[in-house]
Amino acid sequence: MDARRLQAQELRRQVEWTLARAVDPSDVLPMLHRLARLADAGSHESLFAHLHLAELLVERDPWRAALFARRVLTHRPNDDRGWATLALCQTLLGNYKFAVSAYRQALTSSPKNPWYSHNLGHLLDVALGRATEAIGWLRRAYASAAYSGEVAASYAHALARVGRIGEARKVLARAMKRTSSREHSALLKWLEQGAPPDRDHPLPRPAPVHRMGAGGLVDREERAHDPANDRVKAEAAATPRRSPFLAQLAEVEATLGRGLARLPLDARQRARAKALARDAIALLVRPAGSRGGGGLSSVAAAIAYAIVYVDHVPLTQADVAACFRVSVASLRGRFGELRTQLDLLPGDARYATLPLR
Repeated sequence: MDARRLQAQELRRQVEWTLARAVDPSDVLPMLHRLARLADAGSHESLFAHLHLAELLVERDPWRAALFARRVLTHRPNDDRGWATLALCQTLLGNYKFAVSAYRQALTSSPKNPWYSHNLGHLLDVALGRATEAIGWLRRAYASAAYSGEVAASYAHALARVGRIGEARKVLARAMKRTSSREHSALLKWLEQGAPPDRDHPLPRPAPVHRMGAGGLVDREERAHDPANDRVKAEAAATPRRSPFLAQLAEVEATLGRGLARLPLDARQRARAKALARDAIALLVRPAGSRGGGGLSSVAAAIAYAIVYVDHVPLTQADVAACFRVSVASLRGRFGELRTQLDLLPGDARYATLPLR
């Protein structure tokens, strides 16, 4: 066994150890990117890295996550987690028919997974208006996961859409005895009005994949938290304009755009800088009121310099800092954080536009 493969296997063990203990699983993203580059294509280590990258990036960057999921499916066409993650990517991108097809593929490999059944039924009902077809899938999910308020709400909604209002009220009432939410209350009010189609109560959006479905977690993790929180999270995800992440991203992108206009970078490099910004924002932006770092301008400057670094553009840190009106020290500090967190290398395939020289 060659040294490169041994190194990949050891790195995978480190990732598994870190995932088992990390407060935020996204902390392992730099290690997963490194493993994806190091491992041989199609190897267990490579597929492990690409699958976890897809699952961890899916809500932040569904387009990139879909690419990682497809690489897994190229080598393991029956991988249910790969299909389920690809389905969620397509859901978030608005490709609902593709998402339905992908969930069907996931269910072919894992027919007893209630979360795949739920999400397929939810898409058919809410996104495609095929409530009659959805009921069978949602009934299957409800039979295995009746404790989930989200599954109960989706099943009740589909029942009401086909005129089975009495059954819908019973399903929802049982769920509300365990736990209730604003969404349950609004759904109940709609049912009490006779579920009028002109005042439909759609669920926030096609539901995200549960991590136990796409991430392999055990049932007790779902039981340990309040199912009503799932709906709250889905609603928050459905209203990105309220998200602190997106608000900060918009400000960084605006600052980045102004600074990039002063730098001799081409259109592709500027586009890659904006892609890198999405990965960097959660790592470099500190809560309001915290000290240090030079603010969002230094974050934007670090992102721009990262492209300079990756593509070997002949510019110094001082050149870039001047375009963003920040100190060289603040740029250097933020770039050091960014390079460490994202495991950046010259010619990095994620962000480079030029061949490595």
